Amino acid sequence: MVEYMEGTSRRRGDGAGESPRPAGGRSARMRAEADMAHACERMSVDPRFVKLRRRFALQAGVLVGAFLFSYMSYLLLSAYARDFMSVQIVDSVNVALLMGIGQFLLTFVLAWAFGRFSAHSIDPLAEEIRDRARDEDTINGRVIG
Repeated sequence: MVEYMEGTSRRRGDGAGESPRPAGGRSARMRAEADMAHACERMSVDPRFVKLRRRFALQAGVLVGAFLFSYMSYLLLSAYARDFMSVQIVDSVNVALLMGIGQFLLTFVLAWAFGRFSAHSIDPLAEEIRDRARDEDTINGRVIG
């Protein structure tokens, strides 16, 4: 915020008492932004990064699809298959109650599956890509935290 505000006041010329920026400060920042944009552009076309994005999209799509299928099945059965949903399993426990509780369980199972699959196939690839980007930036003289 401070840098943002300082840049605005200096451009207006009301920075009395403040030391002017060193010559080339703005161009150095613009150069750094251009380098970062170039690095991001290189990263976006990297086959490993594309593979990472595809894996993530596939994983998210499958899990969201599974959840929506389950939830819509529950809703449609509740609305149109009342006889099936009212079948008693044990005393006052019927199919509708088990399927309702099953929605919660399915949510937790899908979250667990998402984390496990991510740790197994997405995170190592992301770490490899991040390490490579750091190595390239170190070679270029920049260090990104």
